[in-house]
Amino acid sequence: MPYPDADVGHAPIGSLFGLRLAVKDLFDVAGYPTAAGNAAVLVASGIKRATAPLVQTLLEAGACFVGKTNTDELAYSLIGGNIHFGMPINPRDPTLIPGGSSSGSAVAVAAGLADLGLGTDTSGSIRLPAAINGLIGWRPTHGSLDNRALRPLAPSFDVPGFMTRSLEPMAAVMSAVGMPAANDQPSSILIPEDIFETIDGTIADEMIASIRSAAMPIRRIDFISSFSLADLAVAFTTILQKEAWESNKTLFERSPDAIAADIAARLRAGSRLDDGEVREARRIRTLFSGEIERLLCENMVVALPTVAMNPPARDSGRESFAAFRSACIKLLCLSGLSGCPQLAFPIASRAGNTSLSLFGARNADSLLMNVARRIGA
Repeated sequence: MPYPDADVGHAPIGSLFGLRLAVKDLFDVAGYPTAAGNAAVLVASGIKRATAPLVQTLLEAGACFVGKTNTDELAYSLIGGNIHFGMPINPRDPTLIPGGSSSGSAVAVAAGLADLGLGTDTSGSIRLPAAINGLIGWRPTHGSLDNRALRPLAPSFDVPGFMTRSLEPMAAVMSAVGMPAANDQPSSILIPEDIFETIDGTIADEMIASIRSAAMPIRRIDFISSFSLADLAVAFTTILQKEAWESNKTLFERSPDAIAADIAARLRAGSRLDDGEVREARRIRTLFSGEIERLLCENMVVALPTVAMNPPARDSGRESFAAFRSACIKLLCLSGLSGCPQLAFPIASRAGNTSLSLFGARNADSLLMNVARRIGA
């Protein structure tokens, strides 16, 4: 973001010393405003006098702040665009979207302008831009990291998360934010047939071959849940829309013209949901979370593709963006509904780098890192 420079100090030593930190413009940083990708929020922000505790933890571990980064408006999109501040350029392919909503942090890391990209993930806003930009993307266990002085979108899904170019800086970040180490390995890696059937067969085969290279036990399962992926996506979207409306109701009512039409439409949809729809969606979330807890209780890890299809061109129309978002939500919603961690990382394929994800039980974040190292991310 083109903000005037302010002095943001950092410790002269520490586990993150020498690593440059880019911070999504949802987190408060002393000396800077917080815009959340919206011009009206920027005007009302003022200069923050305190830094978000999570950002402060990174600075105290030696990370060097290099700037605040662009986000989709109100963090409410997966595309990476913003009518107020523009769409960052995808360094891997400038013709494609960068992915969002942590678009600026992803692009900063992929372009070599930062080593650590701090963002947020509600419906995939770390994992999807990481996949598109060839990065490691970590969505932590929900509630495991400090989210104070972070502007919310949907609090029951929101988590701070990180992107890096390789696994070692990500491991250092995990340690710096207090994630306990894990020395064990999973009893099995589960491959859900219903999920892998949603992507191109050749890519699916390459992903499974990569998993086999880790020489760990593999077990195929027919379905990840008794609910269809489509039903889970509907439940997720219902809760997301309800909470996004509650988080942004005041802004919408005060400054409706300051919000892009597509974002405003989603907020209005959330305002119109009836209590019965929301109760049913939350019921499905509770049941699904129980299924996942039972599935992963014996130190299991699920492997799955990070995204469902190739990203669209940056100049595509709204219909193309909507189709991409809808397809990807069916895979990305699983971590949100369950609160479980997910680690996305690139693997080599004939189509170029493809993003594979590992999905584990709550608080199994470090276990996912161990498995990713074995696979050779």
